[in-house]
Amino acid sequence: MTEFPELDRLDVETPLGVVHLAGFVMDGPHREVIFRILREASGEPIAASDLQESEEDPRPRFPKLDFDVNWTHSKGYCVVAYGDPATGKDLLVGVDLERHSPKHLRLAERFYNAQEITALRELENRGIEAQTVEFYRLWSRKEALYKCVGGSFFEGAIGRSVLEDSVWAGPEGGERQVHFVDLDGQCFSENKKGAGFPAALCVAVSRKSNLD
Repeated sequence: MTEFPELDRLDVETPLGVVHLAGFVMDGPHREVIFRILREASGEPIAASDLQESEEDPRPRFPKLDFDVNWTHSKGYCVVAYGDPATGKDLLVGVDLERHSPKHLRLAERFYNAQEITALRELENRGIEAQTVEFYRLWSRKEALYKCVGGSFFEGAIGRSVLEDSVWAGPEGGERQVHFVDLDGQCFSENKKGAGFPAALCVAVSRKSNLD
């Protein structure tokens, strides 16, 4: 059985309601830890058989839960995001964690929107660190957007400007307004094993009812 790790917890206020985060160091199979987090949050006996996912639909789904769930991991650390069990029935959640690495700045020229590339170039006089922070802030927004509403990442989300704090996005004919909340690797301070790394962390939220 997977040993249950110490959790870093954070409640994030978004424009559409509270999203709960649980972060942990991945010392073993991370999905068993995720299922246990969801069991504790919902009071339901969540197991691998309750998870529905496919290559066509990147969003993890748990039909027995009344709240949405998403997770992300980067270099040995995992963050689970889920809507509030009492009030989050109409909330869609996406989350992404990206540890910083300057070598990835070259990807902006290949994939980013022209406005985003301009914004990054304007940071050149502030040095590589400022550019790196902004690059990963935007990248984590794009990943969280895709994980929140679906669609295509490389044909849709990655080329869409996410400079604004909310955008309309999603599969053709099913666009929703998506709101971003930017965090970073310093936001988890309870567990010193998981805290303190330079990383971008973004929570994206939208409504299932498409009534934003």
